[in-house]
Amino acid sequence: MTVQFTRSGRSWSSALCGSVNTLAHCQDLLLLGCDEGSIYVYNVEGNMLLPTLNIGAPITKTAVSHEYIAVISNVPSLYVWNVKEKKNILKDERLSSFNTDSRTITSLVINKDGNITIGLSDKTTYCYSYSLAAWMVIARNKVDVGWYRELETNSKSTSSSKVLSDLLRSQLEERSTPTDQQVSHLNTVSLMEQAMLVADNLGSLPETRLWLNSLVRYLTLQQDEERLRSLLQRLMSSASNEIYGAEKLELVTELLTIVAGNVHCQRVYSDIKQQLEWAKSRP
Repeated sequence: MTVQFTRSGRSWSSALCGSVNTLAHCQDLLLLGCDEGSIYVYNVEGNMLLPTLNIGAPITKTAVSHEYIAVISNVPSLYVWNVKEKKNILKDERLSSFNTDSRTITSLVINKDGNITIGLSDKTTYCYSYSLAAWMVIARNKVDVGWYRELETNSKSTSSSKVLSDLLRSQLEERSTPTDQQVSHLNTVSLMEQAMLVADNLGSLPETRLWLNSLVRYLTLQQDEERLRSLLQRLMSSASNEIYGAEKLELVTELLTIVAGNVHCQRVYSDIKQQLEWAKSRP
């Protein structure tokens, strides 16, 4: 099979071993996945950057970002390569539990650092941790609609490395209104806590603080004093002077300004403020 591409007024052609099932591109790379397992990687000039690869199964999804490429086969299994270094960084990661009668894989995203996220038809989203060698749950359906306004506002005012930005955007687009408010509250808290852990694991400290800030906003909005107190107390009790890349007392002070705006959370505000003032007065 022969394919022809046109970019910026320039055309080029290439011969392929099979038929193209899927393609992905970014500013620097073009990735093709074929029905007999072949994978082709080109730069913007039409030059092949890797030898023709074949993983022995039809390619169903592709993703590319900067120097990283990722493909999913119909097994299904996942492969990730660093094109610049010409090496594989994830091989034959089986995804069978993600592709069942009740749910299927709907999206594959890779960011500039090679971090992989997979979205499923049941609105669950996973991010792969290379250090833990396992999938981390980020998002699930049936969360509280009330938190979106706070999170959207917070995300616009916070500088983020955008590890989870696509997930954040998909959550804002796919929001639901569950009937059981207690379940939705627990799911929402769990989602934010999980997102914090994922961002921290991926080394995205600005985004970790974004989710922390959003969690405090949500707990304050919901007047969940028990969880709010526990969270702030845990930060104050940390043995480290730096938390998520910020000075501990400065971080807690910033979070307290959020709590101060809700009259129903003044007991938590007063208790933590007293601890904060005592900590700042120590030599």
